[in-house]
Amino acid sequence: MEAGSNDIAMNDEKHPIWAARSGWWGRLTAAERARVASEVGYQTVPSGEVLQQYGQPALHWIGLITGLAKFTVTTLSGKPLVYSGVGAGGWFGEGTLMRQGVWRYEALAVRNCELALIPRDTFLWLLERNIAFNHYLLRQLNDRLELMTLQALDDHQGGAESMVARTLRHLFHPLAGAEGETLRITQSEVGQLCQLSRQRVNQAFQRLEADGVLRLQYGGVEILDRDKLQAWEFRGLGTRGAAGPAMPPQPAKLRADGDLPDSTQRLAPVLDGAQDDRQFG
Repeated sequence: MEAGSNDIAMNDEKHPIWAARSGWWGRLTAAERARVASEVGYQTVPSGEVLQQYGQPALHWIGLITGLAKFTVTTLSGKPLVYSGVGAGGWFGEGTLMRQGVWRYEALAVRNCELALIPRDTFLWLLERNIAFNHYLLRQLNDRLELMTLQALDDHQGGAESMVARTLRHLFHPLAGAEGETLRITQSEVGQLCQLSRQRVNQAFQRLEADGVLRLQYGGVEILDRDKLQAWEFRGLGTRGAAGPAMPPQPAKLRADGDLPDSTQRLAPVLDGAQDDRQFG
């Protein structure tokens, strides 16, 4: 991906508009912030277009200022798989940049996306000198590894509710720019991230709402019980191979706040740009 012109305005020369939602910005020194702000590029990608193409050299660390994107891979049999989504405030590509390799997945815009592009050399410079920045990256890589592991173990056996719950928890993660209490996202968008039909997503939402996990709103969803949300992720794994009634799900106790500077606050992202199409309720 080539960085576009800097056509997205900054609030301040040394404080880009996306900085407040980036969990790593507050970990940088003043000199590091100044370099990043002076070297970051910007690009707008329309819905349905490729953010990052498979097989191309990784040249930037990519952050979403606005929008929603999904990561897809293609199996050896030619089957496309969606393994993650990222909303406004989220960043991706750090693993490929560390290897200084090529993209092994494709990133697609689910909505119109405004991107911040940090050059590879700048990213590697931060990696070499800032321990707090490294801690952020470790947590992000661990979070993505957990998501992919659960998807591999589940393989659709947990049902639509498990897949929808996993997608929502990942989007509500503080590392994805969490703020606010409502996730503005349509059923069609959730379906794209889960590879489910809108009708099946609707059924899953209704069941999760009946269990007190979430509340459907006009154009979005509010998470009411994070423990229950995570329990639904593991429900399919708990029933696999069971001859009798399923055992209650035992979710892993994963910290959602960690050592982020604002970890004392209740966090949940508002994904910018979702169109309110009355798909909920």
